[in-house]
Amino acid sequence: AEKRPRLEADRYRKIFEFPAIKVYEKLGFPITDGNFEALSARFMNAYENQKSQCVLHSQSSEILGRLSHHGISHSILSAYEHRLLEQTLKDHGVAHHFIKISGSGDIYAGSKEERARAHLIDLHHQPDEVVYIGDTAHDLDAAKAMGVDCILIAHGYQHRDNLDGLGARVVDSFVELLKEI
Repeated sequence: AEKRPRLEADRYRKIFEFPAIKVYEKLGFPITDGNFEALSARFMNAYENQKSQCVLHSQSSEILGRLSHHGISHSILSAYEHRLLEQTLKDHGVAHHFIKISGSGDIYAGSKEERARAHLIDLHHQPDEVVYIGDTAHDLDAAKAMGVDCILIAHGYQHRDNLDGLGARVVDSFVELLKEI
């Protein structure tokens, strides 16, 4: 197997997009029959083996608690596989903040747009009652599919350079996010 240079976080954030297969293509991995599935399985295996070393963003629990205190409900729509998402939220002690958790049915990080429409229906909220908070251009696509407002946070999966100019409000921190909400 060809040895590739280490992928630094900043470069990853600059090249990340949905569907995730495009990231592998940008990195020069040959995408042939079954290869994307094998790459995805290797990535998820490595991710799952090391995710216990990850911590929540330093302000996550505080922000969720403050918003909940003000009567604002939360839900999650994620490309992460559903059972793994639920377990991860429980492991970090934040699952109780969410009225609905919608993970993906697989590990391939595909489109969320169709699932976004179903998610909104399940919430029993009108689009003007919802603000979609995400960290990727595809989150904006999902918000548009739902017909809801969107705020993108530039400290997540995608670099601010990929988020500016898309038509959504972009903030750099949870402190800025609270001001927007």
